[in-house]
Amino acid sequence: MKYYTICYPDVTTLGHEYTHWETLSEQEILDQYYDYWSSKMILPWFNDNEDISKEKCIEDWCIVHWAERNYWREMKDCIA
Repeated sequence: MKYYTICYPDVTTLGHEYTHWETLSEQEILDQYYDYWSSKMILPWFNDNEDISKEKCIEDWCIVHWAERNYWREMKDCIA
């Protein structure tokens, strides 16, 4: 299974900024994003909806969220 990590600033209740990291599996990305993404892909300028696939969904999610593949998390699954 592949994992992807995103990073975004967050603000505490005291107003201090800190960095929040979140790692999601491919399945978690698809569960959260695929329905929304695929509904937006069904538009007149896309030919025959050929670009609608799970792989393209994950690729677009990574681009939108500036996500990077997390190889360390994947290796942890192999060791366990």
